Parts: sequence; C-alpha cells; structure tokens
Amino acid sequence: MTSSTFPKIIEPQIDNDLPMQPARTKVVATIGPASESRIGELIDAGLSVARINFSHGEPDEHRRRVRIIREAAAERGVPIGILGDIQGPKLRLGLFPGGKLRLRKGDRLRLVQGDHMAERGEIPCNVKGFLDAVEPGHRVFLADGVVEMVVEARGVGSLVARVRRDGFIGDRKGINLPDSELEIELPTEKDLRDIVLARELELDMLGVSFVGSGADLEKIRSLAPGMMLVAKIERLSALDELEGILAASDGLMVARGDLGVEVELATLPMVQKRLIRKAMQSGKFSITATEMLESMVTSARPTRAEVTDVANAILDGTDAVMLSAETAVGRYPVESVQMMTRVAQSVEGSQQYRDMPSVAFRSSEPTFSNATALAATQVARALKLKKIICFTETGNTVRQLSRYRPTAEIVAVTPNVSTYRGMSILADVRPILLERGGDLNVMLVDALDHLTKHGMLEDKEETVFVAGVPLGKSRSTNLLKLHRVGEHFTFG
Repeated sequence: MTSSTFPKIIEPQIDNDLPMQPARTKVVATIGPASESRIGELIDAGLSVARINFSHGEPDEHRRRVRIIREAAAERGVPIGILGDIQGPKLRLGLFPGGKLRLRKGDRLRLVQGDHMAERGEIPCNVKGFLDAVEPGHRVFLADGVVEMVVEARGVGSLVARVRRDGFIGDRKGINLPDSELEIELPTEKDLRDIVLARELELDMLGVSFVGSGADLEKIRSLAPGMMLVAKIERLSALDELEGILAASDGLMVARGDLGVEVELATLPMVQKRLIRKAMQSGKFSITATEMLESMVTSARPTRAEVTDVANAILDGTDAVMLSAETAVGRYPVESVQMMTRVAQSVEGSQQYRDMPSVAFRSSEPTFSNATALAATQVARALKLKKIICFTETGNTVRQLSRYRPTAEIVAVTPNVSTYRGMSILADVRPILLERGGDLNVMLVDALDHLTKHGMLEDKEETVFVAGVPLGKSRSTNLLKLHRVGEHFTFG
C-alpha cells in the first residue's frame, strides 16, 4: 500500500514542539474578559475544554469568543471542546438601602415575596412560590450561605425568620432553600434563548443548572439534539434523584458552590467523592468545579490547600477540573491553567494514581462495545501497554474505555468533527481526527502511520486496537487486536 492511499488528515497537523494533551485529566477554563485574548496561550498551557458562561455577557460576546476558540484550536490542530453553561432559575434577594444589610445573630425579620427595595425589618425574595414552599423549621441561606436563618412562623403574606449565623447580605445576592420543595421550572425563558444560541454556535456540551430530576434533562435534550448534557449537581434534592439524573445525562458537574450551601459543609468532600464514583460506575464523565484555585484570581501562586484540593479531586477519579473566575476575570488566567496541568501531571505520575480502584463491568449494559472496552483495558494493564487505539464514530466506546480508567492512554480515532471535540472532556483520552479508510486495513495502517509520524508510537511497540465491523456503523465495536508496530498484518 502506498502513502497516496492513506486517508487525508482533516485538520492541521500537530506541531511536536507544542504541548498536546499534556495531562490525562482535562482542564476546563471559563472564558471571559481576562482570557478571550489569550486563548492560544491557554491551549498551550493545557486547556482541553473552554466554558462559555451564559449567565454573563451578551450573545455577540459569546459568538466572538467561540470564533476565537475555534480558530486557535484549528491553528494548533488540537480538539478543544466548548461547554455552554446555561443559567437556570436564579433565586435572588431584592434590594436594600445602601445596597447591603447587616444581619446579627438573633435578629427576627420578615421574609416577603418580591424583588423590590426592602422596607425596615423585611427581606424581599424573588422566589416564585416561596411563601407556600417554606415551612417553619426550614433553613434559609442568604448570600451564598454567608447568612443562615431559620423560619419560625408564618405571618400575613410573609414568613418570620430568625438569624442563626450573622453577616452581610446585599442586592440580588443568592438564596438557597435546602429543606423546601420548590417547583423550579426548567428551562427558563433566558435558558431557551441561550439554547438557541448554543445550537447556532454548534457547541459541544451544555451545562444544565439546578437539575432536580432526569425529566429536567430530557426536556433540555429535546431542545438541544446532538449536544452532550452536563447535569450540574447544585441542589440537595438532586442527590436523592441521582440515578435518574445520571441515566438522562452524559456527565455531571460537582458544582460545589450552591451544593456546598445546601449540604452540611463538613460533608461536602464525601459528597464529591460519591458523585464522582457514581458517575464512573454509570459510564458518565465528571467535572469538579468551584474555587479550585480561587486565590489565583489575584495571586500568581495558589495556596497549598487549593493544590491539594485539585490533586484529591483527580485521585477521586474526576475526568476534569474546572476554573471559573480564575480565568474569566482573574489576573493570572494562563498561570492558573498551567498550575492545574502541573498538579494533574504530578498526580498522574504517582503510584496512588496507578493504584486507583477500577470500576466493575456494568451488567446494566451487556453489549459487545462495553465488553470489548473492559477487555482492552485489562489486556493493556496486563501487558503494560502504553496505548489503546480505538476507532469510533460516536465516541461511545471511548467513553466506556475511559470509565474503566486504563493505565494506557486511549488514542481515539474518529472521522467526525463533533465526536472529535466532544471527547476532549474524557480523562485518559487523546482524540485524533482522520478520514475513514475504505476498509479496516487502511484504517489501521493510517493510524499507525499518523501515530509513529507524530512520535506517539515507537517502532516495535506493542499496542491494542479496538474497532467495529462493519465500518461506519455506530455502537458496533466488536473487535480487539494486539499488534506490534512494524509487523505486517492484514484482515481478510
């Protein structure tokens, strides 16, 4: 077979002088005013997925940032997924004279419906159905949990509550009601507009805020076909509905901001571990978010506790770690991504990472694809192989391989641009975009040629191929082949 018969590479080739997927754990960074002019630097520092936060900014800003991200990724020949994060319903306080109010422990105030300017002794809340849902004894957290109140009684058109933890509250600050069953409607009118924009921009993933059940996600999926859905776990009630949420999603985000208000703060680390583990067991990816390197908003160096937090999330098994304000508005966006990458590389080189417990075969998914994925990871571990090469149309088998956390890196070869970018969120995965060959022989030869040319495989190196026959059919993975680079092979 001559080189002229090899399928053409669809996107620009990787420059071997540039970093390419430097860590097996992926880094998600929020793009904002501080980082939109430095996208190329972020990619070189280790960025895998760019987050567009629809809670801030105008549509034209989002369009500009998506264009910059796509152009920078194409220049470098690397897959950069884009996650659009829709706002969901925001539970907010009203307004206060002077913009803030000091609440002291023991103070008794009236909680009223609305978002108007507060009168003396009252706190307005914009939450629909608030007065009906909240009962005496329920907790009310204000300003992202800074202030805690407990409802003592019902009044006329109000609730009487006492301050249990004091502090300042301010205009439009957030409200959390962990004990109350609110009827939250998803999506909101703003969400609907943002979903239309996300489809226009062909984003790869959609983060869904304030998910309460699998039905919430099914409603969103009907509006965003073909987009991966990330369920943001922010509500205490979502923990009770976790099985249904996982079944309806492609992945979840451990959104520790609101979640850390709704659950007892001391229990949050164990909740995080549970969520990540359940995602792995369900064959779904996970993102750990909120305040991971918060001090780097203003400091060029993170705290030791933050570095340890990132490392522990990786050891929990998270696919990705996320930066928010650090890269959106912080002074050190590139340094923040570099630090995430360095921590991930350090953890991934440790014995603790190699000894992470693997998940068992999912009996709920007794398919050829799932069984082949498990077999490939076990073979690679037993033979100490460095690469598992997987041919995929939809990314489904690659997601299954990633769930089993192989010791080998997964090289995911696909002809589909959407699959190529979508796999950028998966731990241990390096996506490669190649046109599909005419038959399996051409595909294997082309993959070997590409990987050896770019230094990803060495002569005589042993590897394992995973593919599906017939070619081009989704969810048909049924073939595993062990191969030594340089040796001739053919399929009949």
